Amino acid sequence: MEDSITKGAGELIILGDEMRSVAAGSVPGVNVDTLVSMSDETLGLLAGVLAVVAAWIVFAMVRAVAKGQLSRDSGFGLVTPTVKKTDATWSAGHEAALPVAKKTIAVTAGVWLVALVIGLIVQADWAGYLGLVPYVVVVGGFVPMVRAANAAAVEAAKKGSRGKKKRKR
Repeated sequence: MEDSITKGAGELIILGDEMRSVAAGSVPGVNVDTLVSMSDETLGLLAGVLAVVAAWIVFAMVRAVAKGQLSRDSGFGLVTPTVKKTDATWSAGHEAALPVAKKTIAVTAGVWLVALVIGLIVQADWAGYLGLVPYVVVVGGFVPMVRAANAAAVEAAKKGSRGKKKRKR
């Protein structure tokens, strides 16, 4: 059982026989000194890792649709009028976008690592803004993803309409 005693500006946490001092407003177990000693530039560069996570989430969504785990009406996916037209165009579009989504993860991670290394070497006031560059890659990755999805959906729609035409005898 954890007891805590307020003492001055901080709090004293008692865990069994052990006592730890915790700064006011901080979370026990988080080294506040480490966070305070990090510069804004370093934090900005480290924030770029969230862009890699975002790219991975987009990939996971496109993969789930391509595998048939998310339907057209799920609210998730590359929702364009061309892709959403039929189940066949929905699947074909996402299958075509899958390799592009995978490349987007790789490019985003690569750009983030390059930005991180450059920022840590330069250590200028503007270096933290390099952490924003991977976000541009993620957003820019949607353009070829949507183009591939739309092109495949158009082809799937053509194949579907050919199959519906009746042959003249």
